[in-house]
Amino acid sequence: MEAGSQTERSGPPYSLPPFRLQGEDILFCIDIDVESSVEMKVSGVKGRPITRLDSIKQSLLLFVNSKLIMNSDHRFAFAVLGQSVSWLRKDFSNEVGAAMGAVQSLTAAAAAASSYGSADLTQLFRIATQEAKNSRAQGRLLRVASFFTEFILLIFFQLALVVLQLFCYTSV
Repeated sequence: MEAGSQTERSGPPYSLPPFRLQGEDILFCIDIDVESSVEMKVSGVKGRPITRLDSIKQSLLLFVNSKLIMNSDHRFAFAVLGQSVSWLRKDFSNEVGAAMGAVQSLTAAAAAASSYGSADLTQLFRIATQEAKNSRAQGRLLRVASFFTEFILLIFFQLALVVLQLFCYTSV
């Protein structure tokens, strides 16, 4: 580089051209098994115990806020995972109040109700497949974010089987 070339260049030395992020539909699936009410080792404000579900709720609210700051066109829907998948808020929306209401309405399964064991995740993938088609038709991306509180290795093994069943056999 020549001695005077730095001053000859116009504009800042580094720049990032502006671009618009593609709109996303984000489906959250939250495990509400009785294990979600287990207290974590850390405590919250004023020594109040924090459960796994409390931690998930706070993470969801922070994530939704962050995504909407980046692009106000992102939309969110919520489902819960018990013995099966069920909608908590089916309509995708970019309203903060709607997301907050859905998150605040999450409750763990009652202690009297035993653990759900391994839930059937096939329905979650069927829902995601249908919602992906709907999002793609609108020129949007679908993302599915799952929050599990069960033993993680069992879930990954089950997820791998379901993905193989749904996507390998249907593509033949």
